[in-house]
Amino acid sequence: MTGRERLLITLKGERADCMPVSPFFYSNNVYEMFKYKPTVENHIDPLDFDLVQKYVDYADYFDFDLLHPLGLRWDEYVPASADNWDVCVTEEGRGDERRRITTVKTPGGSLRQTMNFRRSSEYLIVLALEEYLLKKKEDFDLFTRYAPPARFLDPALVRRVNTAVGNIGLAAPATHGAFNTLNQFRKLEDMMMDPVTDEGFYRAMMNWFLEWNLNLLRKIVEAGAEVIEIGGNLATSGVGPGFFKNNVMEYENRLAHGIHEAGALVIYHNCGDAAKIMHIYNDLEIDCWGYLTPPPFGDVDLDSALRTIRPDMALRGNVDQVEFMMHAKPEEIRHKVEEVVRKTRPRGNWLLSTTDFFFDKTPYENIEAFSRAGRDFGNYSEGL
Repeated sequence: MTGRERLLITLKGERADCMPVSPFFYSNNVYEMFKYKPTVENHIDPLDFDLVQKYVDYADYFDFDLLHPLGLRWDEYVPASADNWDVCVTEEGRGDERRRITTVKTPGGSLRQTMNFRRSSEYLIVLALEEYLLKKKEDFDLFTRYAPPARFLDPALVRRVNTAVGNIGLAAPATHGAFNTLNQFRKLEDMMMDPVTDEGFYRAMMNWFLEWNLNLLRKIVEAGAEVIEIGGNLATSGVGPGFFKNNVMEYENRLAHGIHEAGALVIYHNCGDAAKIMHIYNDLEIDCWGYLTPPPFGDVDLDSALRTIRPDMALRGNVDQVEFMMHAKPEEIRHKVEEVVRKTRPRGNWLLSTTDFFFDKTPYENIEAFSRAGRDFGNYSEGL
């Protein structure tokens, strides 16, 4: 069975020939393998390095069933200039630390965003919003009146991924869910207060950005994405079950439903706390939840999750990559993978994965031990 077939069967809630070995990994891991040091300008899709193909080569090296995550332009949520939407971008700083100021002029007024970029390791560039575009109702009115269609996901990039991935896996661009998408424009603290102080305003924003997002995602599925991984890592246990049910679930469900209607499967990405809200995931129209993060970096107990989550939902994760994969010995990793696989094999729709992407300098012998153990213990033909 090919990696592509194995992943499709598992994500549809069924048992394949063996458990997919499918950790989430990121561009820094690929850059590290091939000793390519990205810059702030080119870290998403460099012109002088075929990141799309190198993802495939990385997965092939470690014998992974690849869910290829490229497609998102992380820093392009503000659309480029269009009619009545004049975008001016300036930068402060140089080298590995930059501050980007984006000013949008419209016939009705101006909007402003600032974003910081810095190198957090040799192979990883991170970005963070400092000033958000939507500070008040008037800003949202301007955005909805003049903003062109979304472009933060790139259909051409997804087509390249779909061609490169072949039978080793699936094109599975990672993007944001409904709640996370609004946070690309509005400060999280404000989003948490909006349903209390002005519920109508909150729901208007969520509804508008949901449709704006879905219109783009339909094009991404047309371009070849068979899976969409939507980020839900902002609405974790910290928001509480009441807030999640009342203010998040409806919109995540509508997004997932729209993706299904377009023809793709849905992975829900919460790599943080989930113990207080994971029972609600049973009511989400998602095909898979990742990443069941255990203490100390999350609060998910694997046994509890296996009892709680409906059996037709695929699950992915639970092996800590923050400290364990960095510092454990290969035999300890093999033992941990065996423990996870023994618990999850009866379910039949588990994807062996870490709780997020590998850090720079994760020992290759540890990654190899992880993969080999998954193949050795995850073969369903050998019985449970």
